[in-house]
Amino acid sequence: MQLRQNQGARPQITFTSDFHELVQGDLVPGPCVLRYDPLRLVSLGDAAQEGHHIRAYVRFHPGGTEWQGVLELPAGLPLADLADPTGQGIMLTTTFEIPEGADELEVWFSCTHEDGQTHWDSDFGKNHWLRFGLADLSIKSAKVKSAKKKGVAQDALEFEISTKTKVEAVEVRWRITSNPAFPRQVTPLVATATSSTAKTWSSPAGGIPVPKGATVAFDVVYHVEGRAYTDDNQGRWYIAD
Repeated sequence: MQLRQNQGARPQITFTSDFHELVQGDLVPGPCVLRYDPLRLVSLGDAAQEGHHIRAYVRFHPGGTEWQGVLELPAGLPLADLADPTGQGIMLTTTFEIPEGADELEVWFSCTHEDGQTHWDSDFGKNHWLRFGLADLSIKSAKVKSAKKKGVAQDALEFEISTKTKVEAVEVRWRITSNPAFPRQVTPLVATATSSTAKTWSSPAGGIPVPKGATVAFDVVYHVEGRAYTDDNQGRWYIAD
């Protein structure tokens, strides 16, 4: 399995115009870059006529301390010409400090328009909750093992993943890269060991049946306090050995 992307790198969070939230880098206390596409809160027509002040809010858990900052959007920028749902268009950028001990970010945004109306980007009042997969879990092994019995037409996909104890459930979403028609599968893992500092999650007994010689790409979905988080190797996916 390939190395995990951006391990030890400074953190960065990106909010794209198609309402995705991207977590990049590692959970390292200190500066974190925040990148925000203004089209999440400002229409193209409004952006052409007037400037806007978008306020960003970040609450750090479990401590509960909060940071606020203002992202300035000048009037007349060519947002339509440079619009990009992947976060490569005109992005408003600022930096905040992640305090020691924080492991989860609660983020939301607001913008008051000229008509006095305040618009919110808060996942319909629930706010955006972000965690760093590099800090929450470690993939100990991900292998496609050959069947032990001769004549068996399938191999077995096996995982062992270690997580923080607060993780409540883990699933792997996997696909066969050599067969695009093969639908992506979701398989819950089983908690097989728990200590004071970690949980171990493994594939069901006997492994997950896959075609012989399959190459498997996967990502990991894990749950903390009822919320789902994805570790997709920062957009690169993982490949089982």
